[in-house]
Amino acid sequence: MTQPKSLKSAALVAVTAATTLVIQASSGALAQSARDGDPVEGVWDFTVTRKDCASGAVLGTQKSASVFHRGGTFSNDNSTTPATHGATFGTWKRGSGTAYAVNMVFMRFNADGTLAGTQKVQRSMAMAGDGNNITGTVAVQTIDTAGVVAAQGCASETGVRVF
Repeated sequence: MTQPKSLKSAALVAVTAATTLVIQASSGALAQSARDGDPVEGVWDFTVTRKDCASGAVLGTQKSASVFHRGGTFSNDNSTTPATHGATFGTWKRGSGTAYAVNMVFMRFNADGTLAGTQKVQRSMAMAGDGNNITGTVAVQTIDTAGVVAAQGCASETGVRVF
């Protein structure tokens, strides 16, 4: 039995409309799910100001890109030459209010490419009320291949959300 074209067209419009509603509802649910995460999750652009720990004198600045992954893992890259250090991995944890703590580590290399040791970094941060800016302090331990702390460093940082 054949159906009139107008009935087929009406059925096609109804199916298309129903499908559109399902897609919109699903994307809305995904967007809500993304918003349900922690406010720090995402990509951040940091300016790090290295300082002398004793005097507070500025030693230099560098750029850093940080990713706060859902679930508490963390990755980072910075403007230091890649020949001197490996990938940076870590974890983050939310404290009270807008406070966050990050612990991260990367391998360091000598000029000839041999392993020089590791660098452990502890970051303490506070997010601004707008959720798009963050400030913090940084404590660094440079550790040699024998596991001995060879140097310590300090820094301050400001970050802006990228997305």
